[in-house]
Amino acid sequence: MKGVDTSGESIGRYRLLEKIGEGGMGVVHSAVDAEGRKVAVKVLRPGVASDQTALRRLAREVDSMRRVHSPHVAEILDADVTAEPPYIVTQFVPGRTLEQAVRDRGPVRGAALQRLATGLARALDAIHGAGIVHRDLKPGNVMLLDNGEPVIIDFGIAQGVDASRLTATGLLIGTPGYLAPEIIEGEDAGAPADVHSWASTLVFAATGRAPFGSGTFESIFYKIMEGRPDLQGVPEPLLPLVRAAMARNPAERPTAHALAGLTTRIDVDRTRFDSPPQTKPLTAVAAPLATPRDFRGQLPPVAPSPPPYAQPPYAPPSQPAVPHEQRAEKPPRPEGPKPYGLYRVLSLLLLVGAVGLAVVVPSVAVIVVLVVLLLLRVADRAHRDLTSKRTRRGPRPADVVGVIVKSPFSMVRGALTMLLVSPIGVMAGLIVLFIAMAAKTHMTIARALSISVAAFIIVQCLGPGSEPARRQLARMWGSIVPRREQALIVVGVVGLLVFFLVSFSLSQTPDLRPFDFPAFDHDLAQLRHGIRNLLGN
Repeated sequence: MKGVDTSGESIGRYRLLEKIGEGGMGVVHSAVDAEGRKVAVKVLRPGVASDQTALRRLAREVDSMRRVHSPHVAEILDADVTAEPPYIVTQFVPGRTLEQAVRDRGPVRGAALQRLATGLARALDAIHGAGIVHRDLKPGNVMLLDNGEPVIIDFGIAQGVDASRLTATGLLIGTPGYLAPEIIEGEDAGAPADVHSWASTLVFAATGRAPFGSGTFESIFYKIMEGRPDLQGVPEPLLPLVRAAMARNPAERPTAHALAGLTTRIDVDRTRFDSPPQTKPLTAVAAPLATPRDFRGQLPPVAPSPPPYAQPPYAPPSQPAVPHEQRAEKPPRPEGPKPYGLYRVLSLLLLVGAVGLAVVVPSVAVIVVLVVLLLLRVADRAHRDLTSKRTRRGPRPADVVGVIVKSPFSMVRGALTMLLVSPIGVMAGLIVLFIAMAAKTHMTIARALSISVAAFIIVQCLGPGSEPARRQLARMWGSIVPRREQALIVVGVVGLLVFFLVSFSLSQTPDLRPFDFPAFDHDLAQLRHGIRNLLGN
């Protein structure tokens, strides 16, 4: 097989001119076709071309890109995944990458920055509209034309919304400084991940710095997971949009379609949405369709929408103007990221409370915990299904009804999953029971049994298969206490209640109902005696 350094040679019906870029999968050459038209040819590396998984990814890339039509996306022209080596031909985009332009000329300012924000949002809108997630939007994958319009050029790791993941376990695909937190956590990337990358790319363009700094992967990932981007230097009119697009919870980020509309209407030089000059400044709130709950009211002041014929093609409809007495003097101060660390503390406190309940009434604790875990699993499944549908075809009024109709099936599926992972918790409980009965202590049999039930509950909540329930619980905390100050208050209240519950449980004799009949107690006593004799105690 020939290598990919084939400048001056031909591949298919294309004559390669020079290498213009390369990535993990292959090398990109400028080339000309039989009619003399200039194109870009991406050729797989020899080592990758022999990998059937890589070939399937290339075939998927071809199929995906054929569904995307936008002036801001380099369209596919030709491909042959059976050639030796396989290759893909795309539209040739002249100019420099955004990364090169910023390094050479400095940050993008004013109208050029607005054009960039809108163009990238429109590109993602087209990509997501075709049911595709790009997964690697970054300054190096954005070309700037002479007029400043951006074009996304690389779909090397694009993925259909419903496509199976073709990477090996633990293999991270994407550029570290521009990844969304859910990708780092190992979740499947959805359209919100591209929105997060849109914001990161825009921050680099506006400041000349990567939003989460440089250094080791660990330090960058930590800042991404904590939601701590460096936004110093981003024009103030864009800050609310950037913060919303970088929301820690993917469900709280605006869609690419909404971003395209809002960036079209924002004038970064005037700190307000684009509109004709007014003799009296008016304010209005942004359209709720375009903004998540904790993002409303954080946009710059906006004048009334222009007439319908002058509406930007991507702009969402505006709400009626707010009465004068309800208008704020200035936009509310933007809030920081959600306190996911405190949400983990709250979830842990609930687990401690469940353990305390298990020490007093083991059977009740097991029933309550299993029911709650099942409901959280069903809710997580419904959330993921709903997000996937709306990513592919946009929101519809019947979406929620569909989720409700499917809930019984999701309940059965969740119950079966829990049944499959429960033996691990049962095994942990039996081990703890064996140790407690074998130990030379004055611990009663009832107490030993209640502690083994507590061990079962801990494994069910933290062990294998528990991630969906924990993820959904974090979403619920985000809805109940979206701000750090609120979360701190709730942590204090819940912590105090759990402290009293655990203190009370330790002073009580466990209630083993419905197993508190004499024969059961006798059998447990015989079991303890047998274990101690077996161990020579």
